[in-house]
Amino acid sequence: MGMDTPRTREDVRDDLETITDQISNGIEQGRYSLSQLQESLVSRTKQAAASTDELIHDYPWSAIGVGVVLGVAIGFMLPRR
Repeated sequence: MGMDTPRTREDVRDDLETITDQISNGIEQGRYSLSQLQESLVSRTKQAAASTDELIHDYPWSAIGVGVVLGVAIGFMLPRR
């Protein structure tokens, strides 16, 4: 598929900021009920999961590398007994 990873991250970040602003404004104005917020959150979470799944399938070795680096970093940060 050849997705541009940095651009994809930027798009997701922009979308997340837009969604956050919309939800915040809606809450402030009392436009959204709890069920509407829950539906929106579930929908957006599914979209994010689908995007992540596609990215992982397009770049599996990069995903493995990120996982290893995070695991090592967390391992070094944990206090030793």
